[in-house]
Amino acid sequence: MSQFANKWSQVIAQNQAKLLAYLSNILRCPYLAEDALQDTFIRLSGMSENQNYQVKNATSYAYQVARNIAIDMLRKQTREAWVDIECVQTEQFNDDNSNIEKRYLQRQVSQQVNKTINKLSTRHQNVVSFYRSGKMKQKDIAKMYQISPTLVNFMLKEVVQSCKSELAH
Repeated sequence: MSQFANKWSQVIAQNQAKLLAYLSNILRCPYLAEDALQDTFIRLSGMSENQNYQVKNATSYAYQVARNIAIDMLRKQTREAWVDIECVQTEQFNDDNSNIEKRYLQRQVSQQVNKTINKLSTRHQNVVSFYRSGKMKQKDIAKMYQISPTLVNFMLKEVVQSCKSELAH
C-alpha cells in the first residue's frame, strides 16, 4: 500500500461513522452509503502524488469526494429508472388500447369538442387554449387578460358546459 493510500485509509477510518451517516443521508440507503464510501477510498487512493500534495485538508476533501460520488450514484439511479422495465406502464400492452373502434370514438369526441370550442369567442378560445396546454394557471391567464381569476374559472366552466350540451345532441 502506498503512503497516500495509507493516508486516505486513516482519514476514512477516523471519519467512517460520520461519512457513512453523511452518505446515508444523501443516498437514503445504508448499503449504497457503504458502496459510496468504498468508491471514495478507491478514488482517493488512486490520486497522483501531485494531486495529493495539493490537498490542504484531507478530511474535507474526503467528504467532498464522497458527496460527488453519492451524487453520481443518484444520477445513475435516475437514468436507470427511465429504462427500467418495471417503470413501463403495462397499459401499453393492453389489447383495449389497440381497439380501433375505441380510438375512432375518442377521435370523434375530440373533433366535436374542437368544433364546439371554435364556435366560441376568440377570448374564450384563447383562455381554453392556454389552460389546456397546461403551461398557464388560471391566475396567470387572468393577469394576461386583466380579468379576475374567478372570471377565468367561469369562462372555463362555460366552455365545459357548451361541450357537454353539444355532445349530448
